[in-house]
Amino acid sequence: MSKWRIIAKHEYITNIKRKEFLFVTFGIPLFLLAVMGISFFFMGAVTPGEANKIGYVDRTGLFDSSNLTKYTDEELARKDLLDNKITNYFFIPENYTATGKIIIYSSRKNFADNMKIEEQIKNFLLDNLLKNEPADIIQRVKKPIDSQYFTLNENGLKSEDSGFTIVLLPLAFSMLFTISIFASSGFLLQSVIEEKENKIMEIILSSVSHEDLLKGKIVGLGVLGLTQVLIYLVLAAVMILINPVALFLIVSQVHISIPLLVAGIIYFLMGYLVFASIMAGVGAVATTSREGQQIAGIFSLAGVFPMMFSQFIISSPNEGLAIALSIFPLTSPIAMIMRLSITDVPLYELMISILVLAVSVYFIQEISARIFRASLLMYGKKPTLKELIKYVRQN
Repeated sequence: MSKWRIIAKHEYITNIKRKEFLFVTFGIPLFLLAVMGISFFFMGAVTPGEANKIGYVDRTGLFDSSNLTKYTDEELARKDLLDNKITNYFFIPENYTATGKIIIYSSRKNFADNMKIEEQIKNFLLDNLLKNEPADIIQRVKKPIDSQYFTLNENGLKSEDSGFTIVLLPLAFSMLFTISIFASSGFLLQSVIEEKENKIMEIILSSVSHEDLLKGKIVGLGVLGLTQVLIYLVLAAVMILINPVALFLIVSQVHISIPLLVAGIIYFLMGYLVFASIMAGVGAVATTSREGQQIAGIFSLAGVFPMMFSQFIISSPNEGLAIALSIFPLTSPIAMIMRLSITDVPLYELMISILVLAVSVYFIQEISARIFRASLLMYGKKPTLKELIKYVRQN
């Protein structure tokens, strides 16, 4: 077996047992499930309280209802509210038809109740304002649209774009990419620094070349990242399968094209190679774990930059900033998947983005390999910028 394969196997087996890996892979999903489960439990456990009893004072003389309590005197409505005979009342002023303004009073402060009450009041007002209209017209006013979005491709065929595909899919990919890539490359950073601090690096380099060491670490931890993604997908599939409602929504609403899936895999793999190579170089340069994490944080921040502007990218996917982020190698994996999920990205932009990312992978790996080779055996001394430039120029 090749030496780099032995190193890759060792890195994979060692890091898959790490508490940090187990926590990120299983702890976070289980924590989210527990929070959701507890929320649903309390939602089901809380017995429905007293139904909302709503009154109203109408100064326009236009409104009437058999379900709500009508008051001619606002003082009486206020008294009944304070005596808990009603839970809410609203006041309709004389100029309501011109302004649409009403005043709602409540005996308790509850945001969820307020939303329900406003919905009840809105339906009451509409029913009265449209009382001479047919029932279907009233229903259409209450719910004027039931929209579906379609995109026409060059062949004239229609493909439905659901809200999940447009918004949640790129965000889900971004989160998955961020967690898996940065966790794996972070383990690589931690591994290199620990081996330097414990002075194990001398023993390792006496048996293998720095190229095999770097390649083995990148491949081993890359497979670890893919394992993490696979675990997430399995957990998500299990959650969906045991929930018929979620299964129906996913099947009916999610439409992931093959080109989008292929692009996601390409950007995921090349994105990992970029960040793993950077972390290897940072780990070789840093003298302590804390210092390494501080330097790596700068690159990590650049990587998640598209998520900070996700709203802009989703709303304006073909603007200059979105295009720039989808080409710059540190941000292109997330930014381009966002754009591909939302709009038809010109083929030349996609090819430029992939080409720039591929070239960046090569040069970043080459630079990191040279820094890696020159800095690994430097203990307690951080190379200066001048020395780093010298290492990069050396063959």
